[in-house]
Amino acid sequence: MQYNYFPGRLRFRDPVLRDADIRKAALEAVKLICPAAEITYKESTASILAIYPPDSVQPEKLKPLVPLLLKIEPKIRFYTPKKKPEILAGIEAIKKEIKKHGNE
Repeated sequence: MQYNYFPGRLRFRDPVLRDADIRKAALEAVKLICPAAEITYKESTASILAIYPPDSVQPEKLKPLVPLLLKIEPKIRFYTPKKKPEILAGIEAIKKEIKKHGNE
């Protein structure tokens, strides 16, 4: 999975996002990161793009998510339908981490 972050812009890109359940879970996680974001999904590139006011997301709040992303990244990179439950569980762990630190 490719991740790109710039203040005001966050993009996730991978063919696994074409799976509706995985995409839905990923979109929910992005919405938790920044509820004010304008979020779009582009099927042709299998990418989620969130555009938001740069000062509404602090980069240091994203750092705790990196180990969780790295944990599911191999499952995403070598995706098979058998790995879908593990990927969804990994996204759920990310969402819990976001909720845990979201109100600080």
